[in-house]
Amino acid sequence: MPSRLVRLIPWATLRVRLTIWNSAVVLLVMFAALLAVQFGARAALYREADAVLRGEVNETAIALKDLYPNTDAVVDELRRKALAHEERGWFTQLLTDDGTTIWKSESCPEAIVRYPINRQKIENLVQVGPYRFARRRITDPADAPFHVRIGMATEFLDDDVRTISRLLLPVAAGLSLLTPLVGYWLAVRATQPVAEILRTAESLRPTRLGDRLEVHGTRDELDRLSLTINHLLDEVAGHVDRQQQFVADAAHELRGPLAAMQSSLEVAISQDRPADQYRDMLADVLEEARHLSKLANDLLLLAETGEESPSPRHEPVDLVAVARQTVAMFAGAAEDRSVDLTLDAADRVRVSGDTSQLRQVFGNLIDNAIRFTPPGGRVTVSIATDGDRRQAVVAVADTGCGIASEHIGRVFDRFYKTDASRTRGDAARGGGLGLAICRSIVERHGGVISVASPAGGGTTFTVRLPLARERA
Repeated sequence: MPSRLVRLIPWATLRVRLTIWNSAVVLLVMFAALLAVQFGARAALYREADAVLRGEVNETAIALKDLYPNTDAVVDELRRKALAHEERGWFTQLLTDDGTTIWKSESCPEAIVRYPINRQKIENLVQVGPYRFARRRITDPADAPFHVRIGMATEFLDDDVRTISRLLLPVAAGLSLLTPLVGYWLAVRATQPVAEILRTAESLRPTRLGDRLEVHGTRDELDRLSLTINHLLDEVAGHVDRQQQFVADAAHELRGPLAAMQSSLEVAISQDRPADQYRDMLADVLEEARHLSKLANDLLLLAETGEESPSPRHEPVDLVAVARQTVAMFAGAAEDRSVDLTLDAADRVRVSGDTSQLRQVFGNLIDNAIRFTPPGGRVTVSIATDGDRRQAVVAVADTGCGIASEHIGRVFDRFYKTDASRTRGDAARGGGLGLAICRSIVERHGGVISVASPAGGGTTFTVRLPLARERA
């Protein structure tokens, strides 16, 4: 079977690929979340530090206005702030408007001392290497501009961010190890129905076409797949059964004529006989050969009109003209059997289809009607139209013995024959394929065929085909 011909590579199985994809997605999302947490924590810490620096600068500006002109008191205030936050690396600086430093704390970096003043803004926040400060321009009561800088080293903020990252790393490592395991477990559970489908498919044999996949009732895609495969298996099993029955029936039908021919030939060569006896035996063999030839032609025609054969070509067909030709062809046979064959039809009834196949339908129905009608009986072929349904209606009625009710439902089956009372004499020479061929042709033309046989005798076969305008 195909699954045995293709050797599965362990790392190429569906569950492994699902595990890889799921793990990759989860890990990417996790690392993105970790980066977001890291950047969010850093932004929050810096935002809080900026708020503190702005508050200290504003507080110093208020003190400068209150303590003016006592500049020493302002310097003391700045010294106090620097000493109070010395462990966090705070520094302070007081400058004039031209950038001259009036006072700076001992911890004030040289890069900050030399950093130029942005006079276009009253206040701003500046990051200089590992230092960050807030600056504000202050105007004292004498309108003398001053600039106050209060800053801090940002190394401790970065340390806090690194601490958060170190705390999250074990979580990331644990998830990195756990995600593939959980992903593989989920993939195994998700692909378990697929594995069951594969096992059932591998166990299928032509002799075990009754096996079916289990439907769990979840109504998901896998259940739909199981139902679809079960439906396909039903179709395959039915097709195989029909083919086996068809082969058995065909062998049965072929065996009779072949046995008769073999028997006649064995009798003919068993001893010397007069010429007239050889002639009679050869006539019997010829008759059986003709029967075999007709049976073979019917089998070929049935194959050509089967479900898998191409659709018939569609061309305008006048059913009345086809019926006239077919009735004329069977007029001699009807006369030999003393059967009255008549045609009752309108001037023209047009359908769309294949002329030769539709002629085959008329021929089979008329031939059956003549063979199963006793001498003195009547066969009537009528053609009309059903305006409401836009259909052509063809009826072939005979006055024969009719068909028993238990056989009505199977008369269109291949090789099916009714009881012996209906198949006496020449009628028994039929292969049982004529009506099956009729049904196949009619259905492929978009029509339906039916049979009716009342209790009093007689049989009527009715064919309904779409009119040409509707087909077009």
